[in-house]
Amino acid sequence: MSDIPVSQGEIIRKNISALSEMQRSDDARRTATDRVADAITRFSGSMTFVYIHVVWFGLWIALNVGLVASFGLRAFDEFPFGLLTMVVSLEAIFLSTFVLISQNRMSRASERRAELDLHINMLSEQKAAKTLEMLDQLTRQLDQMGRRFNFTPDPEVEALKVSPEPADVLRVIEEAAVQSAGERLAETVEEITGEIDAVRDEVSEVGDKVDEAVEEIRDVKKELREITGEHKGVRPKR
Repeated sequence: MSDIPVSQGEIIRKNISALSEMQRSDDARRTATDRVADAITRFSGSMTFVYIHVVWFGLWIALNVGLVASFGLRAFDEFPFGLLTMVVSLEAIFLSTFVLISQNRMSRASERRAELDLHINMLSEQKAAKTLEMLDQLTRQLDQMGRRFNFTPDPEVEALKVSPEPADVLRVIEEAAVQSAGERLAETVEEITGEIDAVRDEVSEVGDKVDEAVEEIRDVKKELREITGEHKGVRPKR
């Protein structure tokens, strides 16, 4: 009886202890490669790593541009610092590899936690469905015993008493996603159709204006021909 939690604080501490134990178990299963990759990843993500590189790059550049030549130190990697570029490139390759190794391990741990959450959620849903079924049966029995509760069968309760299968939930989610995508597509098509109609109206208006301009040009040409003909018909005075 002493192991049974009697307060909310003890329940919280028990849950924290279980999570800590799971974390320790995950850490104990790490291989030597995982431990090295995690250590390098933690170090490369610290300010100490930044400070070391600032000092390293500063000394390297100062030495190879002749700022410390008075101390008898000669340049070994002159500008544009090809050796430094190669070293930094190799360092970036190895660091990215270590980070990926660490991230892959954390991804596997996250997948296990997500699977645990899924199982707990499914179990909680099944418990809730069973509790609802028991309450419904209790209400029906009390109503049949003559103690009126104004009991009315509820179709929603009847549906919720049945715990759905995961495949059915996924199917409903996929159907809802497809329906939502179809509605969005229909809205997009409707918007595009409206824009096309607006462009068609504008093109029609432009066409009407072009026709009017063509008629005006024809009238101007006609007037010019008439004026030209009149000038040609006038004989010069002798």
